[in-house]
Formats: sequence, structure tokens, C-alpha cells
Amino acid sequence: MGIFDEEVQLWNYYRVTLQFRDKLMGGVPKDPNIIEGWLRAKAGITNTEEVRQATARTLIELGYDVKPGMTYEEMVEASKEVAGAKMTNGFKADPLLGLYIEGRQVKAAIKESVNIHYAGDRWGRTKKGPKSYAAERTFVLEDRIALGMPEPSGVELFVGHVSGAGGERSTLTYFEYAQRPTITFHLMESKVVLDKDQPGSLTREQWATIFVSMQEQGIGALRSQGHGRFDVTAFDKIAASEAPKMSEITERAFAELIG
Repeated sequence: MGIFDEEVQLWNYYRVTLQFRDKLMGGVPKDPNIIEGWLRAKAGITNTEEVRQATARTLIELGYDVKPGMTYEEMVEASKEVAGAKMTNGFKADPLLGLYIEGRQVKAAIKESVNIHYAGDRWGRTKKGPKSYAAERTFVLEDRIALGMPEPSGVELFVGHVSGAGGERSTLTYFEYAQRPTITFHLMESKVVLDKDQPGSLTREQWATIFVSMQEQGIGALRSQGHGRFDVTAFDKIAASEAPKMSEITERAFAELIG
């Protein structure tokens, strides 16, 4: 805790539970060559050394045997020893939690839903767009949200179709999936009153709208195919003392691990 945490009651806390209706699909590529492009596109990482470190960290989270100081080429060779890695997207895993999705995925889904239903409105004293307002004032406490299982339920083949200079062609990609997992995470939301007309926190009705929309939009990979949809089974306001502490896994620990 910070030294001011007990002096300023800045946050509302919620405990949220989601029950997935069918398959939650893993979307993290397991081939280092694909991971590199994925990191550049999704995370905006362009520096060569940052890409190497981020690739190493992702491989560690996927369960690869990555040694400190490994070059990119050595990481590629190490990954070849894992059967089925080529053209497979999957989940990250933690030795204690098992498979997990990242908190950022839930926050991205919240921002998407807010934008769907409230785009064009202006919230707060500075009249921000709702998506930016939610991004700055709503946080998922968990970096890693456990799926409650040590390994995927199975692997599904997805056939895609792309067009290019050589004409149309089909692509084959395997996706690991978790069958009907239940996840629980915690939201932290600013409750500071911004002006007399707009309180800092969202109303119960607004949260209901956001999550009912999220239920059908889904979370994870292959959402366009109907995967990752869920039902909200709990949304409980809790005391600050009931909220979990921030992740114990720090960037410094990762830096020591990957050299």
C-alpha cells in the first residue's frame, strides 16, 4: 500500500464473476516468429531489444524453457522442441494459477462496450469521450485472471481465407480452448465527484448496460465466430479491504529472469 491510501478513499471496488457459455479461445501465438509480429502490432513495440525481451517474456509465460541471456535465434530453436507450437495460438500459464487471461483483455472489452453504447456523449468536467473516461478511471486489479484449469480443454482447427497478390488461399491455424471456464476478477473505479451533474463513478444501470453488451461481444480469440461469450453471474460492490493486492510479479522479476 502507498502512504496516502488510507487518507484518501478514491476508489470503488467490485468483485465480478463470469461464466463462459462454451469455448474461450486462446489468442497468444506460440511460434516466436509470429509472436514478434504480434508484439509489434498489438503492443506497438519496435525497438529490437525490447522485442527480444518481450518475446522472451511471452515464451516464459507460455511455458517454454527460456534461459537468461538467450538470443532471439536461440529462443526460436528452443521453441521447436515443443510439439504442436507451429501455427498454434494458445493461453499463457502460471505455475500457481494454471492457464490465465490477462486483465488488459477485460479492460479492452469494457472500453469497447462503453464506446458502443455511449460514443458521442461527454462525461466529466473536461467533457471527455466515454471510452477515454473509462480508460482513465476504471482498472482491472488482476494482471492475470485464472481460468481454473492447468491445461487447455482441447485444440480446435480454424480455416481462414485471405486474398493477396497470388490470389485467394486458405490458412490453417490451431487454437487452444478452455471449455466453459469461470473467472473472477476485481474492478477498481474512481468515485471522485467531477461536477454536480456527473459523479465520478458509473451507475449500476450503466455497468449493467456495459456488461450485458460485453456478454455478446465476448472475450478472447475468434469472437467473430461466436466464441468467448459469457454470462455475468456476480457483480458485487466490496470494501477496499476485500480487494486483492496488486500482482506480485513485477517487471524487475521478469528482467532478472530474461537477462
